[in-house]
Amino acid sequence: MKRNKRLKLTTIQTLNHYGIVILLLFIVCLTGWNLIEIYLTNTYTGVRTADELIRRSLPFLLLAIFFAFIQHRRLRFKEVNVTFTDEQFHEAVERTMKDLEWRIDKNNKTLFRAYRHWNWTGSWGEMVTIIKDKDLLLVNSICNPDSISSFASYGWNRRNIQTFLKNLTDVLNNKSAEIK
Repeated sequence: MKRNKRLKLTTIQTLNHYGIVILLLFIVCLTGWNLIEIYLTNTYTGVRTADELIRRSLPFLLLAIFFAFIQHRRLRFKEVNVTFTDEQFHEAVERTMKDLEWRIDKNNKTLFRAYRHWNWTGSWGEMVTIIKDKDLLLVNSICNPDSISSFASYGWNRRNIQTFLKNLTDVLNNKSAEIK
């Protein structure tokens, strides 16, 4: 992940992350099956012509391509050049945990991963991944790929990253935690 600066997902997580694309392509494949019946097997019993089938499936294909591009882009890490100590990093994580109710999954020398569970804001939850290097952080937040497939976080992915980076900046500037 450090080398290509992209979040690596398991096979199941990848299928879940690209769920909307798979659904749209499934619709296109159903139309494709009808076209095979029309042109190759002569067994088509439907009422639509081949041109109508193609015209009706084209928007789904375009949406699938559009969402595939968006979901692929969301796997990129945001690079943040910053010098910090382990204590400062942990303090920023603690503050963010209190602000956003993160649940820590992994926290070692090079990798930090946390989840924010779903709530009534419309998001099914997010997975936040931070890779720590000498003077560099790679930060990513995506809709939780272990939960129900979702392509919209309703601003929570951006909020996860911005809140953590604000808390890290406050810790680096010796600013005390805000009381809510």
